Amino acid sequence: MILNVSSQNFAAAYAAGLIGAWGIIWNFALLVWTKPQWEAKRVEIRRKRRQQDVKNTGNKESRVSSPLLSENGHAAQTTKSSKGEAGSADSTSLESDRCKLNGNGSAHSRKERIDGAATTKTSPEQTELSEESKKLLLDAIPSLRKYKTNDEIVIELKKLEAEQEFEYYWQEYPADASLWTRLDWAFDIASSFRMTGWNWAIPCLPPYHLPPTINGYQLPLSVVGPQRSKQGYTRQLTLKSFFLARLFQDIIPSYLLVDLCAVHMTADPYFLLGPEHSDLAPLPPHLASLPPTILSVQRTALSFLGVISALQLAFAVGALSLALVPPSPQILRFRAHPWHLPSAVGSFSQVLDRGLPGFWGSWWHQTFRFGFAAPARWLQTNGYVKPGSPTQRAAAFAFAFLQSAFLHASGSYSTVPARSKWWLPPLFFMFAGLGSALQTWLARAAFGALIRRMPRWVRRLGNLVFVLGWMWLTSWALIDDFGRCGLWLFEPVPVSVTRWLGYGPTQDRRVWRYERDFWPKWYWGKHWWDSGIGI
Repeated sequence: MILNVSSQNFAAAYAAGLIGAWGIIWNFALLVWTKPQWEAKRVEIRRKRRQQDVKNTGNKESRVSSPLLSENGHAAQTTKSSKGEAGSADSTSLESDRCKLNGNGSAHSRKERIDGAATTKTSPEQTELSEESKKLLLDAIPSLRKYKTNDEIVIELKKLEAEQEFEYYWQEYPADASLWTRLDWAFDIASSFRMTGWNWAIPCLPPYHLPPTINGYQLPLSVVGPQRSKQGYTRQLTLKSFFLARLFQDIIPSYLLVDLCAVHMTADPYFLLGPEHSDLAPLPPHLASLPPTILSVQRTALSFLGVISALQLAFAVGALSLALVPPSPQILRFRAHPWHLPSAVGSFSQVLDRGLPGFWGSWWHQTFRFGFAAPARWLQTNGYVKPGSPTQRAAAFAFAFLQSAFLHASGSYSTVPARSKWWLPPLFFMFAGLGSALQTWLARAAFGALIRRMPRWVRRLGNLVFVLGWMWLTSWALIDDFGRCGLWLFEPVPVSVTRWLGYGPTQDRRVWRYERDFWPKWYWGKHWWDSGIGI
């Protein structure tokens, strides 16, 4: 695929190599570096098992494939009293978490296999509530605050527990279940790049595990917190808040910003033809008058803003589509819940506080992090490197940046092989790894004592200056190749607000940007298996 597939749409051509390379990395991650059938488990939903059901069905239990979902996506409950709904449709019963996680986020081995036919386990009955349990209950179920004594709360809690219809539980690989159940489990882990909802979720995301059980009643997903990680990744628990956050925080700002960048980029032949454009298209007057340094800074800034806004727009639209656009919610069910769709990027404060390591390790999107980190984890798990040792950190750095280099080199090659220089993007990622290691050494070993005495705003300013300076000095290896590949010729938005307003150095004022050649079409190959929808 990397060597032979391309497209007249330059973005699709780049994606062909990128997807081919990621397919290799991801197959190694799931088939070589890890053991999903023995180590991975996900939070899944099923109908709650009753004691009477145990007597009637023995050890057999059918897993609910499509429970009714309430407005916010949680399993709805059958209740007799509106006051007994625990305050919201969030209040679904959940299995107690009996499996501790080790330092890598993978489960310790257990003798009992939990699958679609497993038996529900709940915590022992309590006649008294600890202060911690009581606080959790009152925070999660505000309707219980009207009860003054613990006995009253316990009595009401048992009523709520009796009314619960569904529960969440840890589902390991369902080896003895039906083919469709096993396919569902395998498809989920193969398509969850950040492992959201799994015990393998990457560490920068908010936590994923089961809420606790109190007197047979398991608290709603909202108690699995915090909902914002220290790296700044956030998640919503209702479709309304999820829709509003993605629309106003991500889609609208990113749409306007990527449109603005596209207008300026299409007026600069550097972005259309690459740095060797002078023989084909000289600079327009508004760029030719700029000093070379200012022109270089402007191009780097536009490239950075264009990439981050395009990615943010794509991730947000994709997340909303999974959660809201039929038939995705009907097919994915619980997997399309906002709980599984946290934000794509972290907080920029990670860059200010940690510099380049924070840029690449926390703030920048971590879509590929699990696959990038898998080889180093395998070395650590099998005793080849010691956790936290310099060798282990060097291996983690090397594998992450080498695989990222492979991704972008493949995308470059599949776009315009005769013109692009696929070996330059790997150079950029090598520089990124060296820069991260250099800044860490400078901050800890060389000038650590001096830096720690400085005010916080000075340290943050220093980190920001280092990041911006390093990116400007090294990004040419990547963005020069983006220009050679013609990536900026791709129309990022269907309607150009910037052109409609008449802003920007361009003669092209067409507001509608998607022409007939943009849309997918049928492609006839040499054989029937080569034919299909072409983009």
